[in-house]
Amino acid sequence: MFFDKIRRKKADQENSHSLTRVGGEPIALTPGQSFLMGRSNEAELTIPSQRVSRKHTEIFWQDKAPWIRDCGSQNGTKVNGKRIKGDVQLQDQDELEIGPFLCTYRAISPTTDLEGSGIDDGALTAPMLSDTLAGSFAQMSAFEVLQTLEFNQKTGTLEVFGDDEDSILVVRSGRPIWAKTGDVEGNEALLTMLSWTSGQFNFSSTITHDGQNVQGSITNLLFEAGRRMDEGQRS
Repeated sequence: MFFDKIRRKKADQENSHSLTRVGGEPIALTPGQSFLMGRSNEAELTIPSQRVSRKHTEIFWQDKAPWIRDCGSQNGTKVNGKRIKGDVQLQDQDELEIGPFLCTYRAISPTTDLEGSGIDDGALTAPMLSDTLAGSFAQMSAFEVLQTLEFNQKTGTLEVFGDDEDSILVVRSGRPIWAKTGDVEGNEALLTMLSWTSGQFNFSSTITHDGQNVQGSITNLLFEAGRRMDEGQRS
């Protein structure tokens, strides 16, 4: 009985391990249990992106410490902005990048005074802290841009400058709220933009339009856009 109490007390004092991201609940990591991330439904964390391999990244445990390895993916796994090679031991506040999924590894001691130490328990990765995201669809497709906004639960406005017309999308916590492409608004406006293969985009944390004219999640709209593309190729 006495030693059982000691064991429970010791277990209670162990660090809690998790992956954190903007606006989302922490993803708990269990010591001793591997955690697979990838496009496969069999992964502990499924990331439905073409930039992610079926079995992309694994977090595993060695000597009670968490380690991370890339599972031979095509696009690699980044820790603190650098593509890893081999097995790498994780440290508190390491920033992980698996395709469009960005998160921070946290190891929080129950004795840590988070408020007094200046450490934020919901620490964000450097990419997440950035208020802007800009580039070209030639470098990052419209599908990947929207997946990034959803996975990291971004809030703000995406402006896309196409060859013939422009598009605007407002998101809150990764959910599409308002969209307009040329004279078209709502879901069709977003689906039209997803069909573009060229154009410049810019995302900022500023909300430029109020109201709501888009229904459904980004994932559902991506599936619908993909279905339409497949039908167009068969016709």
